[in-house]
Amino acid sequence: MRTVFCVLSFFMFAKTYSQQPADLANPLVATTKPRFDFFAAASLPYGMIALSPDTHHGDLWNAGYRYNDPYILNFSHIHNAQTAGIPVMPVTGSCKALQGLEASRAKLDHTTEIAKAGYHKIFLPDYGITAELTASQRVGFHRYTFPAAKEAHIIMDLTAALGPVNMVKGYAKKVSSNEIEGYSVNAPTFRRKKNCTIYFVARFSKSFDKINFWKSASDSTKELVNGDVTDDKKAGLYASYYNLHEGEQIMLQVGVSFVSIENARMNLEKEMPDWNFDAAVARAKAAWNDYLGRIEVSGGTRKQQVKFYTDLMHTAIGRRLTEDVNGEYTDNSGPQPVVRKVPLTANGKPSYHFLDADGLWGSHWNLNILWSMVYPEAGNDVATTFLDYYYNTGIMGRTSWGGQECWVMVGDQTVPLMAALIQTHRATFNTEDAFKGAYKNAFPGGTRDRGGYEAGQSPKGGGIDWYLKYGYVPIEIRDRGDGYNRGGASMTLEYAYQDWCIANMASVLNKKKYCPEFLQRAGYWKNIFDSSTGYTRPKDTLGKWLTPFEAIGTKRGVNHATPGFIESNASIYSYYVPQDVRGLINAMGGNETFIKRLNADFESAVGSGFAAEHGEHYAARVDYDNEPGCQLAHLFSYAGAPWLTQYWVRQVKENTFGDTTNYAGYRGDEDQGQMGALSALMSVGLFDVQGLADVNPTLEITSPIFDKITFHLPGKKTFVIQTSAPAGKDNTYIQSATLNGKSWKSFELPFSTFASGGSMKIDLGPTPNKEWGQRLQAVN
Repeated sequence: MRTVFCVLSFFMFAKTYSQQPADLANPLVATTKPRFDFFAAASLPYGMIALSPDTHHGDLWNAGYRYNDPYILNFSHIHNAQTAGIPVMPVTGSCKALQGLEASRAKLDHTTEIAKAGYHKIFLPDYGITAELTASQRVGFHRYTFPAAKEAHIIMDLTAALGPVNMVKGYAKKVSSNEIEGYSVNAPTFRRKKNCTIYFVARFSKSFDKINFWKSASDSTKELVNGDVTDDKKAGLYASYYNLHEGEQIMLQVGVSFVSIENARMNLEKEMPDWNFDAAVARAKAAWNDYLGRIEVSGGTRKQQVKFYTDLMHTAIGRRLTEDVNGEYTDNSGPQPVVRKVPLTANGKPSYHFLDADGLWGSHWNLNILWSMVYPEAGNDVATTFLDYYYNTGIMGRTSWGGQECWVMVGDQTVPLMAALIQTHRATFNTEDAFKGAYKNAFPGGTRDRGGYEAGQSPKGGGIDWYLKYGYVPIEIRDRGDGYNRGGASMTLEYAYQDWCIANMASVLNKKKYCPEFLQRAGYWKNIFDSSTGYTRPKDTLGKWLTPFEAIGTKRGVNHATPGFIESNASIYSYYVPQDVRGLINAMGGNETFIKRLNADFESAVGSGFAAEHGEHYAARVDYDNEPGCQLAHLFSYAGAPWLTQYWVRQVKENTFGDTTNYAGYRGDEDQGQMGALSALMSVGLFDVQGLADVNPTLEITSPIFDKITFHLPGKKTFVIQTSAPAGKDNTYIQSATLNGKSWKSFELPFSTFASGGSMKIDLGPTPNKEWGQRLQAVN
């Protein structure tokens, strides 16, 4: 069953904000150089539809809607990391659709543009058309306001390449004078190895005067079809209208499905029962206010509030549902696609979402925490999606694109999420089966056999056999298997953390006989820690250290990493021991040495904004552009210097994640909203280095940037944090705190206390109180 929350009314929000959260969230932040899947104004949280303009295609990175591009090419409905589809473009004058997307492009004009959560409005000056976009979960809704025009056309180029995806073929058929049905077949990508079909039904508010279908005439040319259907590798269509008057509006609704045309029509009829565009916008806004309103903030600057709700918005557009209103979804993991069904609730809705979801690499330091705190149904949707792969294929998944397991990144990234949901008592999935899947994945025959994107029949690129044989994954893994993202030292550290998570799952699921083995494996990080250098250092199969060795790279290595590491280097990955921070501190020389070293790392990164340029991760000492170092600033607390955690977290929050311009705000690798989640956690002053995967987990307290934060929790509970600081002075440092009216002197807050509801007051000031946060403290 999906969790239901009590959310504040819009009237209560109006007392706190000049605008509601959905108005404060700004989809245009950091859109100068975005990912294809990370602009979505006309969309709902986790909605299948992400309807937005596209200005550039050709890749996942630096594609989709780019704010500074000169032209709009189309509006398309599916914007996932590896699936795309159903582009639309309205034009006036003669139609050039057969010449490709570029021939019908329109100038990108921001003069009157409005982009909010759930709604996008933009003017196309080349055609005099005002385009407005909104959506339900599975239906895109367009409203085009035309100038007086002798002829106008609405184009659907079903085989145009979109983002990182080429198309194999397209199909479309006229159903009536105002309805078209069809599909586009996504070709395989480097990451997604099989075709994926996206079906649609499109309805027009006004009957078209003529419908035109086209197909390929040769490899490079197209021709119109004499008839009402096209089925071709270069298929497309355009609906034509003649003699439109000034201000005439034509609306278009496009229902989408990954299962069938019939389901696309069902989605359309269920979710868009009428042509009331403004009502649809209001429903989309309400859905976003419900989602964003789980955390209510006041105080701080308007810029900080805008960024906070933009961050939360990002956490809800990084994964997208693929099941239809009847619960059906396509499982494409076998030789042929199979239609499966999500069980329905008593009110006839899917009981969870089967998602198109990127791998969870690094989500233990961002999304897993936020989901466990206030969005457990979202975390459970991801966990259950990957558990479905266990039922469907025998191996618990770590990625889901187009109904396929695509083996993204490293190891079994699902385990830390499942462990966090179990330890925080948020799990709604079958925990017995989750443990079985996690156990299988931790040995040969599971997902740890495979390196990143490794799809071969006899995978070895994950090196789990070597990990069990040697107690580490040796440097030779870089030459083994057909996968990607293979760095033996990184794999060792990540597997060790995942093993610790499995041990903790076993501990609370009455399976303690498994704990000793996995706790022993959790200590394998020590096997590659070189005490003579103070760094994690790759080894070969003979047990010899990699030589020569650089903790920080001086030249680009494989996949922007130094040898033995994945998208990073030894300097950053040496801190990757969340399961044994105390042991790591001792290995590095104790508190004082550890603090001095880590502080020097941060001081060296001030000029770079604490983030490497994407692709230059090998050269950084602190890198909040990418996942492996998202915990670094929080480690000072464990070495007895929580005031340094407070200081550096605040510096990273403002300098790396504080911007709200079109140019910045995330500094690069905003995988599925992970940096948005991290930024949000820094804003509210809560975190956990261990990813809430420990038995009896705790939240780590840092200084919030807002005066008041209200968390609306499951079970209609609330937890409120209030801060006070001298007027006009810096509020970086915690001076004192109370929990439910009693003095609180620990930097750790039991998660169970947070989840039970209550209040915390934090006094902030401009200078460190080095006594606060030094002691462990039990809750009475």
